[in-house]
Amino acid sequence: MATPLRVLIVEDSEDDTKLLLHALKKGGFDPIQYERVDSGPAMEVALAQQKWDVVVADHNMPRFSATSALDLLKNNGYDIPFFIVSGGIDENLAAEAMKAGAQDYVMKSNLTRLSPAIDRELREVLVRRQRELAEATVEHQAHYDLLTNLPNRTTFRDRLTVALAQAGRNRKMLAVLFVDLDRFKTIVDTLGHTTGDQLLRSVADRLGASLEAGDTLARLGGDEFVILLPQINRADRAVRVAQRILEALKPPFHFDNHELHVTMSIGITLYPYDGEDADTLLKNADTALYRAKEQGRNNYQLYTPAMNARAFERLALENSLRKALERKEFSLYYQPQIDMQTGVITGSEALIRWQHPDLGIVYPSEFIPIAEETGLIMQLGEWVLRTACAQNQAWHRAGLPPLVMAVNLSARQFQQQDLVDIVARILKETGLAPRWLEIEITEGIAMQNADYTNVLLRGLKEMGVKVALDDFGTGYSSLSYLKKFPIDTLKIDQSFVRDLTSDPNDAAIANAVIVLAHSLKLKVLAEGVETQEQEKYLREHQCDAYQGFLFSAALPSDSFEMLVKKHFQKTA
Repeated sequence: MATPLRVLIVEDSEDDTKLLLHALKKGGFDPIQYERVDSGPAMEVALAQQKWDVVVADHNMPRFSATSALDLLKNNGYDIPFFIVSGGIDENLAAEAMKAGAQDYVMKSNLTRLSPAIDRELREVLVRRQRELAEATVEHQAHYDLLTNLPNRTTFRDRLTVALAQAGRNRKMLAVLFVDLDRFKTIVDTLGHTTGDQLLRSVADRLGASLEAGDTLARLGGDEFVILLPQINRADRAVRVAQRILEALKPPFHFDNHELHVTMSIGITLYPYDGEDADTLLKNADTALYRAKEQGRNNYQLYTPAMNARAFERLALENSLRKALERKEFSLYYQPQIDMQTGVITGSEALIRWQHPDLGIVYPSEFIPIAEETGLIMQLGEWVLRTACAQNQAWHRAGLPPLVMAVNLSARQFQQQDLVDIVARILKETGLAPRWLEIEITEGIAMQNADYTNVLLRGLKEMGVKVALDDFGTGYSSLSYLKKFPIDTLKIDQSFVRDLTSDPNDAAIANAVIVLAHSLKLKVLAEGVETQEQEKYLREHQCDAYQGFLFSAALPSDSFEMLVKKHFQKTA
């Protein structure tokens, strides 16, 4: 099948140009769009007027040369493959030209070499540009929320830190507003995630329209937004913004024949009165937000120190958490991981559950942050690791096909100086071979101290343990460090998987992660795969593995064992 080509020909001979075009067509390029130039000014005009796939230049011409043409190309920032053709060129000149950036040189007496050389280079350009696009996409994710394109948590904290320093120097106030949609979960459960995402984008637009130049609106995740008002003179500026936001949400939203009436709750803190650092201001704004919800929602509350109801709730949960391990209230569930191409179970991820005697099932998102803050995560995390390794080894001894066990590490666990020794000790105590354990860390954890991360991960790898980067794409990694970290697998966050068959942005992100990972010789596992369409799309785009409800939810150990036995009986 012929390949179209746009070629800029730097040549003073019309006859030689015809021979060149004939050779390119004979080599498989058709149709060919070309322009012939024989001087620097003419070449500059041609480059400016349209895009070219390649530039082919004669080495010597009366008014111009291939060397001058290459200099012009590079000096003006064009990334276009450059080829030299000549009736006679010695090897030294050819070598110098290629050092300067030419892709190849071809003798006019042997133009049959030109088409394969161009084809090879165009393929390399495509691969390079795909990788550059993937890297640019991931870099953008590090700073902006992909659903709304607003600054993300990391970028907001950076701006808040700068604003605090400026406000301190200038003796000004600043305000932080925590903004949260009321009953958003009910909307999602009723109308689905697609409508929920549309609503979040529209809400972001209305919030942005309520602010002034210099203010910052960011999305922290879910239905949580945060606003920074830098260097204000009076507290009532923050109050007026909150009032404008509540007014802006009064008109209904319309999506797919649904009319939605949405309200918001807002918590406000002021520097320096409610805190002098970012963490304190954000924590107190969150406390004020929950007070607004307790007051019936659809209102704003300025923080006061008396707002401690939520703090008491957290304290009660912390007290229960301290007793939960000794009372054996925790258990592990296991979610299978599936090879995309073969459909075979290759591993599982261990997920913790807390069966609270009064509250029922408490999910990790509620108690892990408390465990992190109190230091209980050390004991809890070691229990998870030991239990998961012991269970995997028990399955091996029971005759189940060997599977890799993935275990998540928390931020506090990862900062333990003796973590490698702890992992080694647990593997020795349980008898599990290191190759059947995979340690998962998130991007945020990895980047807290990149140099330390590199050393620690190399210690795990030298032991034989596999390493995965979890929730990849949510936005923290530096690509320069990603290339250096000794990791085996990138896990695509489920937030990008959910709508990848209907949302071009999510599809582009998933594709970018896959291309980037494979270019770094890493495997890719997609989380949260729930539909056949998602699985088919990921498989066709060369994703290596997946986990999610499509195959199975996370299961207790006995149910997981039965699932694995039945699975391998079917595939035997």
